[in-house]
Amino acid sequence: MADAFDPQHAGRLEDPARLKALPPEHVVRLLRLRGDETVVDYGAGTGIYTVAVAAALPRGRVIAVEALPRLAQLLRAKITPELGERLAIVETDSNTVPAPDGSADRVLMVDVLHHLYDQPAALAAVTRLLRPGGLFVVVDWGDRERPVGPPREHVLGLAAVRDVIARMGLDEIEAHEPETELPYHLAVVAAKP
Repeated sequence: MADAFDPQHAGRLEDPARLKALPPEHVVRLLRLRGDETVVDYGAGTGIYTVAVAAALPRGRVIAVEALPRLAQLLRAKITPELGERLAIVETDSNTVPAPDGSADRVLMVDVLHHLYDQPAALAAVTRLLRPGGLFVVVDWGDRERPVGPPREHVLGLAAVRDVIARMGLDEIEAHEPETELPYHLAVVAAKP
């Protein structure tokens, strides 16, 4: 089973070096937003990317899904009155998201898949939430040596991420190894048929 994220390391999620290596605006660009979508940020953490996505959705909304109460608390502190209309937080420890099937235009996972790859219920929830034609965007640490992030043996490589996505029944649209788009992260965009 994959290792769970330790909430004692919450400060690392907003480390300036991490944000330089994985800028929120790059994550937003991968989502291919028009501005009216419903986006599920699965494993939203402290919300640094969630808030950037919500800001890019003037007519849409973000559902931030988080299993760790401490991280959800830190995310709540970032919600301004303006964003509060477009951002909802769902705390869950059972991989369930109280939203109808096919209600998400996008599902985003930033540095989460390596914690969930062997949890079928979580991946089934992602597939259930996506509407046909909806996009699943995965950004995760690459399996190579790097000065930041989790140990190499705790993350997935691009081939493993592609395998997970194929087992979910999604079609890959684009994929990037670390050092192509981002220095330490891989990125995959897939669509639900």
